[in-house]
Amino acid sequence: MRRWHSQDPGRRTSGQVAVAVITGRPVEEITERIGHTRHASTRELSRVLGHYGYLCAERCIPAKELKELPKLGLAQVHSYQSSRWHWVAVEDERIFDGIWGDAYGIVDWPNDFRITSYLPIEE
Repeated sequence: MRRWHSQDPGRRTSGQVAVAVITGRPVEEITERIGHTRHASTRELSRVLGHYGYLCAERCIPAKELKELPKLGLAQVHSYQSSRWHWVAVEDERIFDGIWGDAYGIVDWPNDFRITSYLPIEE
């Protein structure tokens, strides 16, 4: 079972948090490996995942429906009413969100939040 990490809503480290959930490594270690504490790009997250032995592409795949999500991966969540977006970790049918989620993989997003793309990961 993946270990959920909480995220301070004021920080822009959702990608680092999502990778920490996938890899089981501390958020601080992932942040150090990425090299900054702002929004991480898909390429940066992919590179760090590769460092820990995971296989994934450097580009996300558009998501039309939740049933398209991979067994394991990262996903981008966007707001349709503002420019807000962030990363989450996905495993089976659980979504690990450091701000609007919990340790069981259950999320309580604002009504305008939707997963728009995902990055499949192979262990």
